[in-house]
Amino acid sequence: MGYMKKYKCPKCLLTSFVIRKTKRKRSILYFCKFCKKYFSINTFWIDRKIVLIDHLDGLSFRDLSRKHNISTMSAWRICDEELRKLPNNNKFTFNYCNKLSSTMVVDGKYFNVVNDEDNPDWVLIWGIDYFYPDIPVITIAPSESYNAWALYFSYFRILNHYPQLLVCDDNINLKTAAYSKFPGVKIQACFNHFKENIRRDLKVRSDDYYKPFMKRLELVLDSSNKLSDDTFNNKLFLLYRDFKEDSLALKILTNIENNKKELLGYRGIPSSPLTTNLIEGLNGHLEQRLKSICSFQSINHAKLWLNGYVLKRRLTKYTDAKGKFRFLNGKCGVDLTKKDRVDIPPLF
Repeated sequence: MGYMKKYKCPKCLLTSFVIRKTKRKRSILYFCKFCKKYFSINTFWIDRKIVLIDHLDGLSFRDLSRKHNISTMSAWRICDEELRKLPNNNKFTFNYCNKLSSTMVVDGKYFNVVNDEDNPDWVLIWGIDYFYPDIPVITIAPSESYNAWALYFSYFRILNHYPQLLVCDDNINLKTAAYSKFPGVKIQACFNHFKENIRRDLKVRSDDYYKPFMKRLELVLDSSNKLSDDTFNNKLFLLYRDFKEDSLALKILTNIENNKKELLGYRGIPSSPLTTNLIEGLNGHLEQRLKSICSFQSINHAKLWLNGYVLKRRLTKYTDAKGKFRFLNGKCGVDLTKKDRVDIPPLF
């Protein structure tokens, strides 16, 4: 005589009154004679980790239901339960990582939350370690305010890590919070953002008048060629000599002189970057994922999903790194920053 597995009624938690009624597709329908409740058991095994990975790779719940032949609600429930099992990214760093470099490239990435009428656009504040490409700290805030950036940098103090150089765009709240939390930190202004602001002021894309000035200015703010102090100052002086009669050009040159400390913040830190290209690449990758998902229904799910996305990104091995980052191929970010003699738990 075969053995029939006993299932517990989800309402009264008894097994002795549960009988099998019928089978519907992959589910078996049971009936509890004690509390008169029907319930079903799905006998089809689903790899929940694969469902979560597909969701973090950009598949919507509707696409997940088609791919794994489950209902949309089941796809949502599986992803929600698996995301809740993941550790907080910042706590994960605190427990397992301590080999961070002195240079961080930081930025904010905005995303949409449908059901938040007061503030539909939230921001993921994050940064990547330039020399050991890992994402140690993230925070999610309603805007890029001073308090949001101060909270982000305070996590580094908890990790007992004090960056020497922060590469960022021209965000006054970011820079003020950084100087507040790390008084000795250097700020390196992104050359690309700085030049783009100048192009917008000069309107060089619609007017050719300032193109010669802009072309010479780009030779000074060349992210591929780090100039010595003397060369940098000489080129600026030649521009001043030739364009000092132009009020707009003079205003831009004065602004460069006033921001020279942040434009030359990389001094003394070998191989440090002059642009935020690294974090911009991550922003673009995240944008593609969010585009297929469209938007988040709640900020709580957004926090869960973004936390899972960052953890998966940290634990995914690089495959197409080029140039001076070729050594990353076959490794993930956590491999470079984890503590000695510590095993990373299998999260995915």
